[in-house]
Amino acid sequence: MKYIALYLLMVWQTSAHAQLLPLPSAVYEYKMLPVNVENGTEIRPILDGPTETLDNFRVNHYTLSDGKSLSLKKGEEKLVLIGSGELSVNQGLESEKLESRSVAWLTKDQPASIHHSGTSPVSFFVIEWEAEQVGKDFKPEVNALTKYNYRQLEFKESAKGGRRDVSRGVTPTLQELEMHITTLDDGEKSHDPHVHADEEIILVLQGQVEEMINGVPYLLGPGSLIYLHAMDAHGIRNAGKGACEYYAIRWITKNTGK
Repeated sequence: MKYIALYLLMVWQTSAHAQLLPLPSAVYEYKMLPVNVENGTEIRPILDGPTETLDNFRVNHYTLSDGKSLSLKKGEEKLVLIGSGELSVNQGLESEKLESRSVAWLTKDQPASIHHSGTSPVSFFVIEWEAEQVGKDFKPEVNALTKYNYRQLEFKESAKGGRRDVSRGVTPTLQELEMHITTLDDGEKSHDPHVHADEEIILVLQGQVEEMINGVPYLLGPGSLIYLHAMDAHGIRNAGKGACEYYAIRWITKNTGK
């Protein structure tokens, strides 16, 4: 089977007019991401543009060395997802420590900061989005800095591997935000290619996966990201040796036909 190796250059990135087009389904292999270094902090830009339902969607990957910090501006809801290492997330009067494979949700109303902790470099994703405020009929279940510690998530074993449910609920700008972590054993697939109305991203934590998008296979390793546009056929399987593990994050806005 022939795998396609060039993932990154998208037509929508080439002109100011194209920026108005929704992001297409695409995969971003970690080893192919461009790297910027600022004051000892490695930054790998991945996504930055509108989607079918979000005014803008941005994903960056960071690596902080000992003693380094990162400031995050207010104005967008955010997820901070740890690939490896430990860090502290601070927003307002709240401070939370996050371990590898944990995730935190940040409110859009206050700035935040991230600080390296532990004894080795920490790598993590910052996922930000802009969307209209959800109507008064929706009562957000998430209102302040909230963490989900990987080691405290229940592992539900299955014949294919297992799953950890992270969170599912309303946020100020999303009718539903759902996150879970899937573990697949050697050669196993999560499901046959299927479609759904939700947009989704998958972040590879461990092992190698093969993502099938509209009949085309892509091979991806740890740190890689998959963006799936609504109603594009997709499926994923473990393509390496040993177990693979990945985050799946999907969302629905109040206006899914935007």
